[in-house]
Amino acid sequence: MKCTLEGGNARVIAKAIQSLSKIGKELFIEADVHGLKMRSINPTQSAVASISFSRCMFDTFQLPPSGDCFCKIAMKPCLGVFRNMKQVEYCELSIVGNKTKLQVNLRCKLETTKQALIAIVDELNITSSVPTDQSPNSIRGDHKLFMEISNSFNSSEEELTLEATPDSLSAKNYIEGARVNDKFMRSQLKLKHSEFEHYQVAEGSVITFCIKEFRAFLLFAEALNAAMTLEFDDAGSPFFVKIKKHRDIECLLILSTLSPEDVSFSEDYRPRDITVCNTTNASQKRKSSTPGPEIQQKRRLAEDTTLSELDTSLFQFRDRRTEVPSEVASVQPARMLADGDTMDLVDEEAEEEAMLLAVSDAVEASQIPRPSSTEVCFFNTEDAPPTLLPEDNNEEDESIPQSPERERGLRVRTIFSRCFQNTYVPREPSPNSQVYAPNSDTED
Repeated sequence: MKCTLEGGNARVIAKAIQSLSKIGKELFIEADVHGLKMRSINPTQSAVASISFSRCMFDTFQLPPSGDCFCKIAMKPCLGVFRNMKQVEYCELSIVGNKTKLQVNLRCKLETTKQALIAIVDELNITSSVPTDQSPNSIRGDHKLFMEISNSFNSSEEELTLEATPDSLSAKNYIEGARVNDKFMRSQLKLKHSEFEHYQVAEGSVITFCIKEFRAFLLFAEALNAAMTLEFDDAGSPFFVKIKKHRDIECLLILSTLSPEDVSFSEDYRPRDITVCNTTNASQKRKSSTPGPEIQQKRRLAEDTTLSELDTSLFQFRDRRTEVPSEVASVQPARMLADGDTMDLVDEEAEEEAMLLAVSDAVEASQIPRPSSTEVCFFNTEDAPPTLLPEDNNEEDESIPQSPERERGLRVRTIFSRCFQNTYVPREPSPNSQVYAPNSDTED
C-alpha cells in the first residue's frame, strides 16, 4: 500500500489520530477501494470510533495486488510522528518490509524531509455488525451547540444522561433515583427542539453514556467545522454519533448505553445496601457521674483519715473505734531508758540514739487504740519526767532488745586525744612548716 496527500489533508489526518488517541491505545488502519479508514476501541470495549477518508483526498492511492490491506500499530509512536504539522507540505504513507513496518515521509518547508518507521503489531482489523441506520430518534446540530453542552459540565464527569422528549432535550450529569455522594453537584441543561437543525424524537427516551469518548469526537468535529448527528433508541441500545464533511470524511462513534437494570457505569455511583444501626445517645457514651463502689470506698477512707476532723489520730491507719478509759494519756510520753541501758556516748551517737527511740515510740503509739482527743504533746528525751507505762500483757506489743555495749577505744583516744577535744579545729599544715618525715605511702 502506498498513498500520498498534500499538507492540508495531512493535517486533517493528524487531527483524526489525535482524537482517536483519546479513545484507545491502538490504531487500526484499513485500506480498500473506497479509501483509508482509521479505527480505535477503548479498553472496556464499550466505544468504537471509525474515521473514513475517501480516495479523492489523496493524490495517489495504490493497493497491493491481493486487494485490501489492514494492520494494527501502537498509538504512542504514531502521535510522535504526526505532531507539529504546520510546516508539512507533503505526506506519504506506505507499508514496507514485508508488511512489518509503516513508513511515513513528511516533506516540510525549506526542503526538510522527515522519515519515520512504525512497527506493525499485528495484521488485525475490527468491524461492527450493529446496523447504523435504524434508530428512530435523530438529532442534528452544529458542533458549537454540542460544545456548549459539553462545557456546561465539569471535566471530571464520567457520564452524561440525555432525556429526549418530542419538545425538548435535557442533558444531566446524574441519574434519577441513583445514590450519589453528598458533595456531588447536580447539573441539568434543557434545550428546546428549535435550537437544533434537525430534531426527530417519536417517543420520550432516556439514555446514559460515557462522556469521555463523546468529547474526543467533538474535538474532531470542531477541527472540521462540521455538524454532528445523534441517533439513538431506548436505554440499553447503541448510541451513534455521526460526522460528515463534503462526502470526503465520514466519522462514526458507537457508544454503549446504560441498561435500565443498571444504575451507573462507575462503582462510585452504584447503589449500596444501607444497614441501619442502633447508635447509642451521646449522653450514654459519657461517663456516669455516680462513681463505682471502689471509688466510693476510697472516698470514705479519705474522709475518715482527714486531719481536720476532731476524732482523727495522726498515725491512725486502720478504722478501729474501741473505747478506752479516759485515764490513758492521749499520746504516750517518750520511754526512758533503764539504768542498764545508759552508757557514755559521743554527742553525735546520742542524737542518733534519740532519733531511733522517737521512731520506736511513734510505732508503738500507732498500734494502741485511738484516743478520743487530738492533743499532741512533745517531750525531750533528756528532760521528760519518768512515767510508768500501763501494764499491758498483750503479746502483740513489740519488745526491743538491748543494744550491745560498744567497746571503748582507749588506745585511739590516747594517741589522738587532741582530735576529740572541742577546741580542735582541723586545718591543713602550713606550707612553711618543716617536714620531719615524708609520707610513707606515695601516690606513684
